[in-house]
Amino acid sequence: MQKVAKLTLLSGLVAAVLSAPVLAASGDYLWSFKTQGQIWSSIKVANKTAYFGSDDGYFYAMNVNKTQLRWKFKTQGIVRSSATFHRNKVFFTSDDGYLYALNRHSGELIWQYDLNDGGAERNLPANYAPWDFDYTKSSPVSDGKMIYVGSADQHLYAIDARSGELVWKFQTSGKIRATADINQRSVFISSWDGKTYAIDKHTGQQQWVHQSQGGIVSDPKVLQDKVVIGSRDAHIYALDVYTGEEQWRYGNADGSWVESSAIAGETPDVFYIASSDAKRLSKFDLDSGTEIWHFSTQGWSWGKPVLAGDTVYIGATGADDYWTPVKPGFFAVDTQTGEQQWHYQPDSKSGTYVNGGVYGSVAVKHGKVFVPDVDGYMHVFEE
Repeated sequence: MQKVAKLTLLSGLVAAVLSAPVLAASGDYLWSFKTQGQIWSSIKVANKTAYFGSDDGYFYAMNVNKTQLRWKFKTQGIVRSSATFHRNKVFFTSDDGYLYALNRHSGELIWQYDLNDGGAERNLPANYAPWDFDYTKSSPVSDGKMIYVGSADQHLYAIDARSGELVWKFQTSGKIRATADINQRSVFISSWDGKTYAIDKHTGQQQWVHQSQGGIVSDPKVLQDKVVIGSRDAHIYALDVYTGEEQWRYGNADGSWVESSAIAGETPDVFYIASSDAKRLSKFDLDSGTEIWHFSTQGWSWGKPVLAGDTVYIGATGADDYWTPVKPGFFAVDTQTGEQQWHYQPDSKSGTYVNGGVYGSVAVKHGKVFVPDVDGYMHVFEE
């Protein structure tokens, strides 16, 4: 099935809610919630609440059944971080430079920690040099005791989740926009210095480092005995999780940056990752680095795919005045065949370089697909 969902949105409303069809089919549009800024944050759903940030400076908590706002929390910067959770807390970062810990039920501030990057300048995507697009944000991750988060001040921070106190910090040679991954012994992070680091979780000491030839905004991902990363040198790397030695590398023949991050597949031997100028979502063999199939998104697929059942979801952002056509989009793709199941066409907005689309990762929960759109809406579809 190749189904297209078309949205009719009511301007000027904080929330536009449509009743779901009695027998909704996969990909059917259900309802939307509007913020006052672009949404680049990924959506996380926990306990029937959807959490996400917006460029309007707020972090939102939405009741996913009643389609009502539970609470919102104001920061002093855009919020492109995604959430992580520990007990009754939700954590996220803002461009005001702080890591926030809120009560996830009430939205009340528990503590905040200064990551020392509130004054960091961004070079947002544009059709002129320098070509160093800086549009994303390191999000916190938790191992149950600690919060690990990167900063544009070139450090990875390890913060006590309960108290908000610094335990250690690790310095790289470039700003950190990637989000860390962790296993039992290590935390892995990549930096704009082109390096990926393995750091002892407890001591903050470096265990190994790998050098690519381009800046990295892709999140390192631990998959079996490998760490998979993408780089702006147009390669995907698989590194030995214990030594950092390259197991294989895959190069995009067209020189396409790899901004996207890998996710585990439906079996341990495969994974998914997307691309920039190549404008595609790919399924790879983890052991060999061989591409199994790819799907054309027709736009910059900078974000991280999401796998749910037999479907992998990916968005694409569009742009004006680029040397090739770049179209916004959002797609549900069959994991076995690489064929489209359904998609919707995000609105385009002229006058801005990135003119629309979906960057952040969706949440798939309670039979619904929650999509963060650069148009400022969270759109909800039938799974």
